[in-house]
Amino acid sequence: MKVLTQLFLGTLIIGKFVLGSIFIYQAGLDPFLVTERDAIASEDVQEEPAVAIEETENPANEASMDLDAFLSRQAELREQEEELAKKREELLALQEEINNKIAKLTQLRNEIKGMMARKETVEQDKIRHLIKAYSAMKPQKAASLVEKLDMTFAIELLSRMKGEVVGNILSFVNVEKAARISEALAHRK
Repeated sequence: MKVLTQLFLGTLIIGKFVLGSIFIYQAGLDPFLVTERDAIASEDVQEEPAVAIEETENPANEASMDLDAFLSRQAELREQEEELAKKREELLALQEEINNKIAKLTQLRNEIKGMMARKETVEQDKIRHLIKAYSAMKPQKAASLVEKLDMTFAIELLSRMKGEVVGNILSFVNVEKAARISEALAHRK
């Protein structure tokens, strides 16, 4: 808005300059506006009117050139404003698209977190169920099953059982495996 106001004021100033130059140019050539004193002065100096005409033509030409330059600059500025407006619209569209993608990714992340929490809950429920089952078994039967389990899973399972039950089970497990399980349980706590 400020640029448009400045352009309008500049146009008015240049227009005033052009019209003033044209008026001065016409006044210098119009015989009706020439007074006797001007006529006598022109007879004394014959070359001055030619110089005066040339001088008055130059401001008109300069004003015309200035007006042309001003108008071309104004057109350039309008083009630049249009380009900036298009780029602004493109950026706003991209920003909206990015915001939509961020919202979708946030929703997906929350869904994944929920699914992982449910999976963890299910796994914990399964381990609690196995703990109850192994605790209810006779120590010899539980020991034979522990010997067949993966070491990491056996340690996880036994670490959640009561110490007395673990002791009864480990007493029936192979000595080497029982030693490794006992060592892992000691480091785990």
